[in-house]
This record gives sequence, C-alpha cells and structure tokens, in this order.
Amino acid sequence: MYSQPLSKREHPEAGISAILLVLVLMFFVGAVFAGVIARMNLNSHQALKQEKVLFLQRARSQLQHWYAGNATAFDAHGNGSTSPFTDSQILTMAGIQQRWNAKLFVSNEQCTPAAQNTEICYHTLWLAVPSMSGAAPTLQNGQFEANGATYTTVSGLAIETNLFNQAIRQMTTLSTLLESGAASANSSGGVHDANLDWFAPNGCGNGDGPWPAGACGTLSWTAYARGSGLSGSESGSNPWGLTITVTDAGGEANNTAAPYAVELKSPLPWGGSITSVLSEPL
Repeated sequence: MYSQPLSKREHPEAGISAILLVLVLMFFVGAVFAGVIARMNLNSHQALKQEKVLFLQRARSQLQHWYAGNATAFDAHGNGSTSPFTDSQILTMAGIQQRWNAKLFVSNEQCTPAAQNTEICYHTLWLAVPSMSGAAPTLQNGQFEANGATYTTVSGLAIETNLFNQAIRQMTTLSTLLESGAASANSSGGVHDANLDWFAPNGCGNGDGPWPAGACGTLSWTAYARGSGLSGSESGSNPWGLTITVTDAGGEANNTAAPYAVELKSPLPWGGSITSVLSEPL
C-alpha cells in the first residue's frame, strides 16, 4: 500500500522569533539613525551659533573703526541728542552686510565729566541677532534688552576717551614747543626784557617773539607757528580734525601787561575746549 510522505511540521514559534528579530533590528537601526540625525542637528546648531558669533565679532571691529573715523560728526550734538545717522546708514558706512535680521541700536548721546572741567560725549551701539524664539531685542529709555538675542556692544566712551587723551598729549607737546620757542627768543642776545610780549606775533602790540604770523588776535596754530622754526609746528589739527587756535587776548590770555600769557585751545566736537595757558616768566 502506497502512502504519501508526511510534511515537516511547522513551528509557529519560529515565525514569531523571526518577526521579533526584524523588529529589534529595525528599532536598532532607527535608534542609530535618530542618533546620527540628532548629532547632525546639534553640529549644525553649534556651527550656526559659532557663525553668528564670528559675524558679530567682525561687525564689532568694523563699527569701532567706523566710529573712530566719524567721531567728530557722530558726537557733535551734545548730551541727549539722537544719532545724526540712521541705523542702516551706519551699517552701510561700516561695511556690514545684513544677516539673520541683525538690528543695530544706538543710544542717545550721553556725557561724562572729564579733565579741565570739560566732558566726554559719546553714543553706545548694540548690534543684535534676534533669537529664533522669544521677544525681539529692544532699546527703551537708554536701556538695551537682549531678550535672548546674540549681540555685541561698541562703547563710544572708550573711543572718545582715547581721542581725548591724544588731544591732551598733543596740547602738552605744543605747549612745550611754544615755551621753548619763547624762551629762546627771550634769551637771545643775553638780555631778558619782561616788558616785551614774547608770545605775541611780531608787530602785534609790543610783541617781539619768533612768530611771524602777519596777523594778530586769535590764529590757528599753523598760522601762528608758520616760519617760527618750531619742530612739529605742522600739527595744526587735533585728533578730531578740528583746528587748534592760539590767542594772546581774551579768555585767560593777557597781552596788556607783564606777565604776558597766551592761550591754546583744542576744540571738542560737542562743545568746549581743552586749553593750555602759558605765562611768560618775569
């Protein structure tokens, strides 16, 4: 009697195991893939953050350079005044290309006391890249609120203080040149005459100094010292590009009686002057 061979008995547990293995492999691959994606996103986020930081660092340097070159016009209007330039004008003049909706904020001009009863006036600038979430940065009543933005600050005080100190040193140098020139003229021939105004240009009153200005009263340093032989006499402008003047009448100057005195003035963009008064020795 012929009989068919028995088929191999199937085990359902084997199929379930295969499915579980596939699921485990899928979960593992998914986890690895998700980790890779998360890592890529993190790297991308960090790269973007670093790129924004580098952008702001470069922009800060550009703003500082622009400010120093335009300090005279920028800070010429005094305490409480608004910027004479718009935000977009400043960014353009500084050579900064707009990225990530970066916004420039400029404070009103503010002043702080300085040497010789003068003051230093300046603006403060903030360049901010807004955060992806949250409120936008603001400037209210002189107070900058970042609200999560990445930003950089440029202090005009540091820039103007540097220019102010340069002007002080320049006035010291010019005063020394003036004193030495007058002393040389005063002692020429071995005769000292306190009744001659050695600071007054020759031909002005009883002036007999080495200053062939050809005019009297208030003169630019360049005109006053022209032809006097003083080294450095070409330095007729201060660090803001404003004209330094010399006068032997008015202010603290004295051209009427010994001891005669002359006054140098180095004007400040926001008003007032750095001064130096020199008296002729008796």
